[in-house]
Amino acid sequence: MSFSEPMPLHLVALFARTAQKCRRAVTESVAHLDLTESRWRVMIHMSLLGEGCTQQMVAESLEIEMPSLTRTIKQLETTGLIKRVTDDNDKRSRLLYFTDMGKGRMNDIESTLMALRDEVYAGVSDEELRTMAKCVQKIEANAAKLLESFK
Repeated sequence: MSFSEPMPLHLVALFARTAQKCRRAVTESVAHLDLTESRWRVMIHMSLLGEGCTQQMVAESLEIEMPSLTRTIKQLETTGLIKRVTDDNDKRSRLLYFTDMGKGRMNDIESTLMALRDEVYAGVSDEELRTMAKCVQKIEANAAKLLESFK
């Protein structure tokens, strides 16, 4: 490979800065919905995984520890956006569902993100986005393989 960076892993630092700015933009965009970053991220991952997903599935999807997730889940439950139901097949496991209010809030999040996406991706063609997504997925897979080799 002959790709040259001005500093080692400069591209990785650029990914991190970009991700941070995008997360902050989403947090600011959904602030009127009374959602913190941890709350909207949990709701989005629940939506992606599908209702009836477990807390463990959400923790793995977010790559966070269960105690951090449990706090956020309790907050979402207290505000009436989600409900936890004990899994009939495994009493230790809790399944997550959106309440009616939570479904409405999730619709608000999704419409807000659609508008935000247009602004964030302004000037970038669909082809460029597809190429970038493929490249980032390959880099992520390589990093995951590397992490596995350290175990």
